[in-house]
Amino acid sequence: MDLLQRAGELFASGRVHDALEVAQAACDRAPKDAEAWWLLGRVCRHAAMPTASDDAFRRAAALGDRFAVPYRVPPERFLALIDEARTALTGDARRRLESTAIRTQPVPTVEQIRGGVDPDALTLRERVPRDVLVLFQVNHENRSGSEDALRALVRRSLTRA
Repeated sequence: MDLLQRAGELFASGRVHDALEVAQAACDRAPKDAEAWWLLGRVCRHAAMPTASDDAFRRAAALGDRFAVPYRVPPERFLALIDEARTALTGDARRRLESTAIRTQPVPTVEQIRGGVDPDALTLRERVPRDVLVLFQVNHENRSGSEDALRALVRRSLTRA
């Protein structure tokens, strides 16, 4: 099994520190592989290593056209983008979310990942004991290269919830 695939499997199973070690080895073995650097960036974020994460994301973006450096915002700005998106929802989407509490979290926790949540998930809907929609800020940012892209992705996440 190749290192990149193994790192992805470890990451998806919640074994973040093991995934970090293997993803780093994949980058060492193939330093021009944008996909390896992108995975390392995602794993580093989950391992609470934001500087290493940003370095890996920049490296991936420099190596591959399909990757953009993630656009980061403070938590307050992310909440404001959610409020903007919620206000702009169509009637049907607004009704689906009217009794839903919305909260944010940087990334899924290890426990959530081990419980089946994708580590790159944008949202998580929890219906017990109360209907809650969790938006994962870092995962939204990882897929957005600008504030406009982040705004659109937050809007899409709320619309699909």
